[in-house]
Amino acid sequence: MGQLTRSFDWSKTTIGTPDTWSQGLLSTVGIILNSRFPMFLWWGPELIQFYNDAYRPSLGREGKHPKALGQKGEDCWQEIWPVIKPLIDQVLNGGESTWSEDQLIPIYRNGVIEDVYWTFSYSKVIDESEKPAGVLVICNETTGKVQAYNAVQEAKQELEIAKAEIENQRDRLKRFFMQAPAGICILDGPDLVFELVNPAYQQLLPGRDLIGKPIFEALPELTNQPVGKVLRHTYQTGQLYETQELHIPLARVTNGRLEDRYFNFIYQPA
Repeated sequence: MGQLTRSFDWSKTTIGTPDTWSQGLLSTVGIILNSRFPMFLWWGPELIQFYNDAYRPSLGREGKHPKALGQKGEDCWQEIWPVIKPLIDQVLNGGESTWSEDQLIPIYRNGVIEDVYWTFSYSKVIDESEKPAGVLVICNETTGKVQAYNAVQEAKQELEIAKAEIENQRDRLKRFFMQAPAGICILDGPDLVFELVNPAYQQLLPGRDLIGKPIFEALPELTNQPVGKVLRHTYQTGQLYETQELHIPLARVTNGRLEDRYFNFIYQPA
């Protein structure tokens, strides 16, 4: 995005060529392009757009990129302009910065309107006149997180229904459990014994004999790891625990050597 920004013909926009830009705009664009966190900027009365490499994937494989660079905000985001324009106006009119968490804002990308969830903040950027001249967006797409949470909630609802159903309906739940694309297991009792493990979960731990074993017997390397304490805490307190990219060294079955692994997971007491 740094290269695209430098080579872009800014003379065709209302903000003009970079040699005429204010120091506030130059500094903000520099911060954005050098950040590894997703950032987006609207600048000037026409809300001319800038964004960085970290933001780029949220525009999809085709559609808005690269034409979103230097484009007017209203032209780029027609499908959501009634939603985001009031937030932009609030910031530019001197209001407080905005904060939204896991908000559904469908956008056009990959050839269709997609349901996309965002956690984001809009904040004003001041120019030399000490007036708001732009809106800086610091954001993170949370679609995967929300979808995973919703999948767990749906699974919980299915489980509650199944508990009240007759025995033959429990077979249907087990099939759903075993066919789920995400790795899922059920740990039973204070010893956290593997009661059920679906194929997707087993694939995460190839060669391990899990069913009927306490988790710290089946996976002894977890005993003194933070994840072991989290499991015990979840069982004792009944509190849901969710995290992303947690480092969990796991032993290879072939030679016992620890291998660095990273997991996104949810522990849901039942």
